[in-house]
Order: sequence, then structure tokens, then C-alpha cells
Amino acid sequence: MMCSHQGACDRRSSCSARSSRFRRTSTGVGSILLLVTPMLFAACAKDDITNPGTYTLTGRVRLVGALRNGAGDSTDVQRVENADSVRVYLYQGSTRKDSTGTTSGEYRFGGLSSGAYSVVTVLWGEIGDTVSIASVTADMAADTLVLQSSPTLIGYPNPFQDATAVRFPMPSSSAVEMIARKPSGLTVRSLVQSNLPAGYHQVTWDARDDSGNLVSAGPYWILYRAASDYRCRLMVKM
Repeated sequence: MMCSHQGACDRRSSCSARSSRFRRTSTGVGSILLLVTPMLFAACAKDDITNPGTYTLTGRVRLVGALRNGAGDSTDVQRVENADSVRVYLYQGSTRKDSTGTTSGEYRFGGLSSGAYSVVTVLWGEIGDTVSIASVTADMAADTLVLQSSPTLIGYPNPFQDATAVRFPMPSSSAVEMIARKPSGLTVRSLVQSNLPAGYHQVTWDARDDSGNLVSAGPYWILYRAASDYRCRLMVKM
């Protein structure tokens, strides 16, 4: 009996020696055959278990906004590193291979063969981020995916408790959609669904969902769309 790992199993000579001993003892004792055969296959297949030739790719997603006081002044950069259920997609070339959601900001893809991959997260329209990995040849961590707030959509105060205001300019009149959404993709409130003229506008969110209930504490995205103009703003409810 030959070891199945010819040319690749470092224990080839060991497997061959085990086979030779097996042939010698099996001639006279049938019961030993039943005992030794499983041990032989387990020894020769051990490398398949410990080194299956597949890898794990891990990474993180960061949400970025701005801390602002009640007057709308920016006081610091806001980073959320532990958001749950942010959807992340795995691509090999142009083929989508898998998708998963984050747990405390981290995602994980397992069972990958060697090769080039990309990880992608999409927030709203063309707002998203992509990280490409030229060659996966071992378990590895990808660079952090970053979802960055738009500079022309301002929310204050942030963080907020009872209410927050969202301010934005419009270069021309347009139909506008504005919603409040969790990082998981769940829409909790429709804020604007109407035609607005050109100019500066301000919308107040009273921290309630479409059913009138106060939303739970945590991060939210304010998402704006006017024709092909997509914007986003990270807000945190205290």
C-alpha cells in the first residue's frame, strides 16, 4: 500500500515503512489488519488535516465622521471601530465569492485558496471602500475598510440624545431622499422624500423611528440622495 502523499508528504518514508510492516504482519493475523489499517490511513492523511491548503482572511471596518457641538462646530474626528453587521463582500477578479457581516467591527473569510482577492463594502450609491490583496498565500489580515462621511452633509450636535440637525447645500432643485439607517443596512426613519429648491437646507431628526419610538443608542448613518448625488453622515445616538 502506497502513501497518498507521494512527492508532498514529508513522512513518505515513514508511511512506506508502516506499509511494509503492515504487509508482513497481516499475513498471519487478520485481527491486526483491522486495528492497523485505520492507523495507517490516519498517519498518511495527517498532512491533509493540518495543512489543507486553504487560508483565512480577516479585516476590520471603520466608520468615520466628526464630533460637533450644538453650534455645529467640529471638535474632533469621530471613529466607530466596533460596528456590528456591516456587510462585506469578497471578490476574486470580478466574481463575488462570499459575503459576511462584521462582529464588533471585524469580518472573516475562511477556506480560501491561494490567489488575488478584493474585499468591498458599499454604504450608499457609490459610497464605499475596497481593499485589494495581491496574493493570499497564508492566513492574513487585510487593510481596514473605511466608510468616510461626506463633507457637504453636516450633522450636529454629534453625538446627540434627543434630536440632531442635518444641514446640506443643494446646487439646483431636485427630488431629495434622506433616511436614517443603522450600519447593518436597516432603515429606521425616512426624513425627507420631496422636491427641494436650490440653496441651503436643514432637517431635524428627533431620534425616533418611523413608528414614533426612540431609537436605541449606537451609530447611525444619515443618507442623502438627489439624482446621482449621494452623501452620508455618521451620527451617534447616546
